[in-house]
Amino acid sequence: MIQMLAGLITYLLLAIYCHEQHGEPISIQRVRQLRNQILNESRMEQHPSQNLQGECSAETIHASP
Repeated sequence: MIQMLAGLITYLLLAIYCHEQHGEPISIQRVRQLRNQILNESRMEQHPSQNLQGECSAETIHASP
C-alpha cells in the first residue's frame, strides 16, 4: 500500500512539474531528462573541484537508461 501511494505521489509531482515548467503532459523523455539533470547535479555536488577545473560539466555526464 505504501509503495502504491509513493508511486502515485511521484506521478503527481512529475505531472505538476511537466505542466508548470514545460506546459506538456508527462513523457518518458521528460522523465529521463529530469533524472539526468538530478544525477548531474548530485555528481557536481560530490566533486566540486572538477567543476572549477572544467573537467566535468552537466552536458558531458549522462546516466544510462
